[in-house]
Amino acid sequence: MKPSKQQSTIWDYDTSTMDLSNPETKIWYLTRKLNFGDFSDLKQQDIKHYLPQLNINPTLKQMLKRYLISL
Repeated sequence: MKPSKQQSTIWDYDTSTMDLSNPETKIWYLTRKLNFGDFSDLKQQDIKHYLPQLNINPTLKQMLKRYLISL
């Protein structure tokens, strides 16, 4: 996953220099994007893998869990 050039949810960081192969960075990135409702450029497999570790709204987390299980 590469951060897109236009990042409205991550306006205060230079996403072009982020190392998304680092799990801590990836968790931060996914949490930030999901908390702001920006699902663009996210992969289902990344969300499914990191979902237990994401600090997101519990209702959103439950919805994503049910959705990803149903796939």
